[in-house]
Amino acid sequence: MYMLANFFNFIFKNKDLPRWIVNLNYICLAGIIAWPLVLFVSIFLFDHPNNLAQTYLIFILMNCYPLVLMMLTYFSFKTFHVNRILSALFPLAVICGYLFILFMMLFFG
Repeated sequence: MYMLANFFNFIFKNKDLPRWIVNLNYICLAGIIAWPLVLFVSIFLFDHPNNLAQTYLIFILMNCYPLVLMMLTYFSFKTFHVNRILSALFPLAVICGYLFILFMMLFFG
């Protein structure tokens, strides 16, 4: 439990980094807002599965994406003092993914 609290404090109460990298990572974490909807929708994968093992794998991967976003933020904060460009690329890759999904929904959805 202590490790989880330490992880939370490192991500959300970090005062050692400049505001631009913190804000960039918080924009990256904004995708977690959709997680309750994704969790609800993923239940319907089990309505009529063709391959149950594959359905379980997709279900787990769909519902674990907030962990991936938090780990990217953690690695971004940890690598900032070593390489600022690499540290900025972690959240930028996710933000580009958000923009791509938004573009596809607006113009081809």
